[in-house]
Amino acid sequence: MAQGIIGGATSYEEQSLLDILGDINGWIDYTSDRKAFILTQREKLDISLFWDKIPFDFQMTILTTISYFDTILYDLNIVKKSIENNCITEKEVILLRNIGRKSREYNREYGKTYKDEHLWKDYGNPDFQVAEKIYSEGRDYFVTLQDAGNAASRLENYMEKGNFINNTLSFSAPITGSQIQQGTINSSQTMTVENNFDYDKVMDVLNKIQRAANSTGFQEEFAGKAEQVKEIVSDTIQMVQKKEEPMKIKKALSLLKDIAIGVGENIIATGICTMIAQLPIW
Repeated sequence: MAQGIIGGATSYEEQSLLDILGDINGWIDYTSDRKAFILTQREKLDISLFWDKIPFDFQMTILTTISYFDTILYDLNIVKKSIENNCITEKEVILLRNIGRKSREYNREYGKTYKDEHLWKDYGNPDFQVAEKIYSEGRDYFVTLQDAGNAASRLENYMEKGNFINNTLSFSAPITGSQIQQGTINSSQTMTVENNFDYDKVMDVLNKIQRAANSTGFQEEFAGKAEQVKEIVSDTIQMVQKKEEPMKIKKALSLLKDIAIGVGENIIATGICTMIAQLPIW
């Protein structure tokens, strides 16, 4: 691999396209490995009930990391294929640069959310050591991926001028809940997909958001929207308790997510967006 020992400090100015591809393949493997590791450790913390002792802000860092792993894998594979097919466009450069930028943000978040509170840190407790390992491995990962931004600057030199259009659809498994229409312009289709609405999982997420509303930093992050969020959460909890129409609950959750998105890329807001997006109700 072309990547240096110090994360974020590798110079790609003299690296070849093959060197960059080597690092991308390494990052894909590294991301898959770290995702499996953190998921396993998170499960251990759930079983031991130590998860509930971890400050909410650091919980959100862990949860959004798990979600972001999938995004990184998806984007890195796009960049990898573009290099292998010799059709690098501005899109691939932007994807790689964004990974580097977000990795720097996550590196700072890990330091802040893990170190902000101290009462929960029970050194010598095996359960705490699991959480401590998530911190060290997660932060090391994002320190490493900071180099993606440097690689993007070099990749830009190989960028093709022009547009590439690929109209190929490839299916390797049965498809449900999908609709494809060919040979139409400005047309519309209607599709209804029936799914079981998981009230229990929705309630679990709402309870976590409600706890977040009382955590350090919530009022600061949401400012004038804080009371509105609390009210929506309270009303939605009542709707779930009464098992009201799923569409009504989905609208409330969508509104919560929109407010969180509007707040910006802060720890609690990002965590709320992630938890809502990952609900198996959409």
